[in-house]
Amino acid sequence: MSAAPRLQPAPSADDPAHACAALVLASVPALMSELRAEMRRSAPEGLGLAQFRALIFAHTQPGRSIGALAAHLGVSMPTASVTVEKLVQRGLRVVATDSDDRRQRQLHATTDGARIVRQAMRRTTDTFARQLAGQDAAALEHMARSLKDLTLLLAPSPGAPRT
Repeated sequence: MSAAPRLQPAPSADDPAHACAALVLASVPALMSELRAEMRRSAPEGLGLAQFRALIFAHTQPGRSIGALAAHLGVSMPTASVTVEKLVQRGLRVVATDSDDRRQRQLHATTDGARIVRQAMRRTTDTFARQLAGQDAAALEHMARSLKDLTLLLAPSPGAPRT
């Protein structure tokens, strides 16, 4: 990983929630940048970045719509549709009609698409594990517990609507 993010002081040292929130806001973008860079290094030759991100989206969030993919990628619906079509042509993604709303198309990774994403995730996990290997077990357990707690607290619940 690159240098640690420059952590900004919390708005109020007397408020642990604000101090923690400031650390999250300072740390997460740097961590995500490293994660994205490592995942990009693991992308197969000839698969564009937008296509790779769309494939990961289909694998990690199966059944989502093209509109949700467009929002995730920060692109227009027509651009997302072209990206999906390229993945369909490569045999990496399947588009199915939503049984509840025939106008909606659901996105899913094919077996080959899922294999590509799993391989990239495994390589990225291996890289991060090598970087963490020097930490003692107690520190690693503390980090893991803190990340799990933060995810449970801040991530949308499974039944919550997604955009």
